[in-house]
Amino acid sequence: MMVRVVTFSAIFLAATSVVAAAETRDDGGRLGIGQGANSCWAWTRSHEAKAATQGLYRQWVAGFVSGLNWDTADPDILTEMDFDGLMAWVDNYCKANPLAKVTTGAAMLVQELRERAQRK
Repeated sequence: MMVRVVTFSAIFLAATSVVAAAETRDDGGRLGIGQGANSCWAWTRSHEAKAATQGLYRQWVAGFVSGLNWDTADPDILTEMDFDGLMAWVDNYCKANPLAKVTTGAAMLVQELRERAQRK
């Protein structure tokens, strides 16, 4: 019985966090969906607690950055950065900007990576 309660609770919490993060508009007026719609405070809290949602956030950022990298004729922005480096950048951004959206942090990361790629 206890296993059922714990399993149900975990599924319920995961489902409600995804629904709560369904969509939001960032400062640029674009609609963002998924975990990126949450605040950087939620990102930091999830990572510090090593919560199940940590993987959702990480994969959301990886997909966002990869998608923007593929959808451009600009130089490849990921040639000098690995997954852990991307996550460390977002961790630092979110700790410094807890009220910002994860989407905004990911967009700032892409901007910095594009600037680095242009300098080469």
